[in-house]
Amino acid sequence: MRKIILFIFTASIFITSSKFTAQEKYGEYLKVIANTLPEVYVKSTDNLFFTVQIAAFTNKNSELEKINNIVIAREEDNLFKYRLGEFPTYEEAVEYKRIVLSVCNDAFIVSIKNGKRIHIKEALKKPSANL
Repeated sequence: MRKIILFIFTASIFITSSKFTAQEKYGEYLKVIANTLPEVYVKSTDNLFFTVQIAAFTNKNSELEKINNIVIAREEDNLFKYRLGEFPTYEEAVEYKRIVLSVCNDAFIVSIKNGKRIHIKEALKKPSANL
Protein backbone atom coordinates (compact mmCIF):
# COMPACT_ATOMS: atom_id res chain seq x y z
CA MET A 1 0.00 0.00 0.00
CA ARG A 2 2.75 2.44 0.91
CA LYS A 3 4.58 1.73 -2.34
CA ILE A 4 1.41 2.47 -4.28
CA ILE A 5 1.01 5.81 -2.48
CA LEU A 6 4.69 6.60 -3.13
CA PHE A 7 4.21 5.81 -6.81
CA ILE A 8 1.12 8.05 -7.05
CA PHE A 9 3.00 10.96 -5.44
CA THR A 10 5.97 10.54 -7.74
CA ALA A 11 3.86 10.15 -10.88
CA SER A 12 1.79 13.20 -9.97
CA ILE A 13 4.91 15.35 -9.79
CA PHE A 14 5.91 14.56 -13.36
CA ILE A 15 2.42 14.99 -14.83
CA THR A 16 2.23 18.71 -14.03
CA SER A 17 2.77 21.27 -16.78
CA SER A 18 6.31 22.12 -17.83
CA LYS A 19 5.65 25.76 -18.88
CA PHE A 20 6.98 27.32 -15.68
CA THR A 21 10.20 28.98 -14.60
CA ALA A 22 12.34 26.87 -12.26
CA GLN A 23 10.99 28.59 -9.12
CA GLU A 24 7.37 28.38 -10.32
CA LYS A 25 7.86 24.75 -11.29
CA TYR A 26 9.06 23.80 -7.80
CA GLY A 27 6.12 25.67 -6.29
CA GLU A 28 3.76 23.77 -8.58
CA TYR A 29 5.43 20.45 -7.71
CA LEU A 30 5.06 21.24 -4.02
CA LYS A 31 1.36 21.95 -4.55
CA VAL A 32 0.95 18.58 -6.25
CA ILE A 33 2.80 16.80 -3.45
CA ALA A 34 0.70 18.54 -0.79
CA ASN A 35 -2.59 17.96 -2.63
CA THR A 36 -1.95 14.25 -3.07
CA LEU A 37 -1.26 13.72 0.63
CA PRO A 38 -3.70 11.01 1.74
CA GLU A 39 -6.38 12.33 4.09
CA VAL A 40 -5.23 10.00 6.86
CA TYR A 41 -1.93 11.94 7.02
CA VAL A 42 -3.32 15.48 6.89
CA LYS A 43 -4.23 15.83 10.57
CA SER A 44 -3.23 13.42 13.34
CA THR A 45 -5.17 12.71 16.50
CA ASP A 46 -2.18 10.93 18.07
CA ASN A 47 -0.33 12.44 21.02
CA LEU A 48 2.95 11.80 19.18
CA PHE A 49 3.41 12.19 15.45
CA PHE A 50 6.09 13.05 12.90
CA THR A 51 5.85 15.78 10.27
CA VAL A 52 8.04 17.06 7.43
CA GLN A 53 9.17 20.65 7.81
CA ILE A 54 9.80 22.36 4.49
CA ALA A 55 10.59 25.94 5.53
CA ALA A 56 10.93 28.44 8.37
CA PHE A 57 10.75 32.21 8.04
CA THR A 58 10.70 35.24 10.32
CA ASN A 59 7.74 36.59 8.32
CA LYS A 60 4.80 34.72 6.82
CA ASN A 61 5.26 33.35 3.32
CA SER A 62 2.15 34.10 1.27
CA GLU A 63 3.04 31.58 -1.45
CA LEU A 64 3.39 28.68 0.97
CA GLU A 65 0.19 29.69 2.75
CA LYS A 66 -1.75 29.13 -0.48
CA ILE A 67 -0.80 25.44 -0.57
CA ASN A 68 -3.39 22.98 0.71
CA ASN A 69 -2.49 20.81 3.69
CA ILE A 70 0.38 23.05 4.85
CA VAL A 71 0.50 23.40 8.62
CA ILE A 72 1.91 26.69 9.86
CA ALA A 73 3.35 26.68 13.37
CA ARG A 74 4.82 29.58 15.27
CA GLU A 75 7.01 28.37 18.09
CA GLU A 76 9.01 30.00 20.87
CA ASP A 77 11.69 31.15 18.42
CA ASN A 78 9.03 33.31 16.64
CA LEU A 79 9.65 31.65 13.29
CA PHE A 80 6.80 30.62 11.03
CA LYS A 81 7.39 26.94 10.31
CA TYR A 82 5.75 25.30 7.33
CA ARG A 83 5.10 21.58 7.59
CA LEU A 84 3.44 18.85 5.58
CA GLY A 85 1.79 15.69 6.88
CA GLU A 86 1.29 14.25 10.33
CA PHE A 87 2.47 10.65 10.40
CA PRO A 88 2.01 8.14 13.22
CA THR A 89 5.37 6.51 12.57
CA TYR A 90 8.84 7.80 11.81
CA GLU A 91 9.11 5.38 8.89
CA GLU A 92 6.05 6.84 7.17
CA ALA A 93 7.44 10.34 7.63
CA VAL A 94 10.75 9.21 6.08
CA GLU A 95 8.92 7.86 3.03
CA TYR A 96 7.07 11.14 2.56
CA LYS A 97 10.22 13.20 3.15
CA ARG A 98 11.87 11.36 0.24
CA ILE A 99 9.14 12.70 -2.03
CA VAL A 100 9.32 16.23 -0.61
CA LEU A 101 13.13 16.27 -1.04
CA SER A 102 12.61 16.23 -4.80
CA VAL A 103 11.35 19.81 -4.40
CA CYS A 104 12.64 21.05 -1.03
CA ASN A 105 16.20 19.81 -0.64
CA ASP A 106 16.41 20.95 2.98
CA ALA A 107 13.20 19.33 4.26
CA PHE A 108 13.52 17.37 7.49
CA ILE A 109 11.42 15.43 9.97
CA VAL A 110 10.12 17.01 13.17
CA SER A 111 8.46 15.17 16.05
CA ILE A 112 5.48 16.67 17.88
CA LYS A 113 4.22 15.38 21.22
CA ASN A 114 1.10 16.82 22.85
CA GLY A 115 1.29 19.84 20.55
CA LYS A 116 4.93 20.65 21.35
CA ARG A 117 8.00 19.96 19.30
CA ILE A 118 10.34 17.45 20.93
CA HIS A 119 13.78 16.17 19.99
CA ILE A 120 13.61 13.37 17.45
CA LYS A 121 15.76 11.12 19.67
CA GLU A 122 13.24 11.45 22.48
CA ALA A 123 10.37 10.62 20.13
CA LEU A 124 12.15 7.50 18.87
CA LYS A 125 12.93 6.11 22.33
CA LYS A 126 11.13 2.93 23.19
CA PRO A 127 9.16 3.25 26.42
CA SER A 128 10.87 1.24 29.13
CA ALA A 129 8.87 -1.34 31.01
CA ASN A 130 8.32 -0.52 34.67
CA LEU A 131 9.15 -3.70 36.51
